[in-house]
Amino acid sequence: MTTLAHSRKRAFLIAFAATLAFCVLMFGIPHFAWASIADDINEWLCGLLRDACNWMFSKQVAMLSSIGYDGILGAGFETMIGSSGTTSMYSLVRGVWQVAILPIGCGVLSFVFTIRLIQISQRMDGNAQMPGVKEVVFLLVFFAVFLFLIQNSFDLMASLYEVTRKAITSITSMFGTGGTIDLTAVSIVTTEDDVAALLAMLIVSLISWVVVLVAYIVALVVSWARAIQLYLMAAFSPIPLSLMGTESTRQIGIGYIKNFIAVCLAGVIILVLLISFPIVLGGLQGASPGAGAAIDGIAQGLTYALKYLAMCILLILSLVKSGAWARDIVGS
Repeated sequence: MTTLAHSRKRAFLIAFAATLAFCVLMFGIPHFAWASIADDINEWLCGLLRDACNWMFSKQVAMLSSIGYDGILGAGFETMIGSSGTTSMYSLVRGVWQVAILPIGCGVLSFVFTIRLIQISQRMDGNAQMPGVKEVVFLLVFFAVFLFLIQNSFDLMASLYEVTRKAITSITSMFGTGGTIDLTAVSIVTTEDDVAALLAMLIVSLISWVVVLVAYIVALVVSWARAIQLYLMAAFSPIPLSLMGTESTRQIGIGYIKNFIAVCLAGVIILVLLISFPIVLGGLQGASPGAGAAIDGIAQGLTYALKYLAMCILLILSLVKSGAWARDIVGS
């Protein structure tokens, strides 16, 4: 009996222990939530991609705001390009004008004067009648006027530049330089939780980043190139001005003056483009679906991003074409 009771007691204890272990396993240890882990990973990845897209777009907006005119377009003729030590670009080109180009211009003017004098002498008779003397007097006046123009040609070109600089100063005093306009509301923001949509947005943001960098570089290069072109055209001004003395070469001098004015006007066009670009981006924001709020949906987000990209490309092309548009204005 003792052995039987002991066996039953041992079986009960084993069954109780097994039941207790089963309850602990069923209720004490939580279930493995494989679906929850996948959702957490997806949410983390979407957040990472979303932050990367928004960061790149915000930096692009800041860069576009900083383009402005950087003091180049509105600077005086003597200070358009800085100096290196005691020598500046202005002093360099003025020195070239004075010691090299001015003597050539005066020589060309003397050659033109000689040709005109020979032409008059061929029409005069041996008695030197009054009409011939009058032509000689007119020729002397012509020589004096053109000699004055050539000897002061550099300062005359600088005065033409100052006229357009005054227009640029008036525009910047009224509308700013483009960098003062707040572009925060224009930046592209996405709240997508779809990895595929965010990857597509990331690709667009990377492409637009490159385009914005190019737009920034082109804006600066065009402004600097315009300044260098103005300096060089002013330095070589005696030669085309001296060619205005004869009928056959007069159009060369007139074309030179038109081209110089066109280069000056190109600065006004560049400034207008830089000031208006944020306004154009703001118009895109207003025309987009869901404007004024975060962009929801793959189609709307990508559509706006591509419009943003297209406007950056348009800015680059407009800056490159600014010189041609200025020449069309003056008819050169």
